[in-house]
Amino acid sequence: MEKTNYTTVAKLLHWSMAVLIFVAWVIGYYSSLLTLNEKIQTHSIMIHKSVASVTLFLIAIRIIWRLTHPAPAAPDGMSSLERSAAKIGHFLLYACMVALPLSGWLWSSAAGYKIPVAEIFFLPPLIDKNPALTVTLSVVHKVLAYMILALICGHVMMALKHHFINRDALLSSMLPRKNRTPHPSRSIT
Repeated sequence: MEKTNYTTVAKLLHWSMAVLIFVAWVIGYYSSLLTLNEKIQTHSIMIHKSVASVTLFLIAIRIIWRLTHPAPAAPDGMSSLERSAAKIGHFLLYACMVALPLSGWLWSSAAGYKIPVAEIFFLPPLIDKNPALTVTLSVVHKVLAYMILALICGHVMMALKHHFINRDALLSSMLPRKNRTPHPSRSIT
């Protein structure tokens, strides 16, 4: 029998990362708009870094989990084009989930700032302080932030399409609750 649901661990990683990425994105965007005194801005950026840095650890765990626990099969009605688009979309989303926090880490390292991890410890700098690189790394980080936003929007839209238009079980296979399927011996009339 073919697996139709994601594992509990996959669901936990998916939804916890979704929340953390959303929170980090909103705080990062808010921080970029601040024109208040430096103390307030520095505090919001530290919160952004503290939340975003946790995603680095979660994406590493998620990639290992995904490689050792394959996703359920795609719904039968999906065309080969849709399957290919889904694979490309997921690959790009995973690439951004790795590249975005790494670019922030590089940017902070080049600027000479620390990266807190959940306010527990600090990540070591990836490169020596290099003010000449900060502008480039800032642009890379911001471009990746908007790329991940676009990819997440596409991901959500496709999940909703599968649920409301295709009426398949793709979305429900990732929902935190278990699917309720009737027992084969009980008929529904």
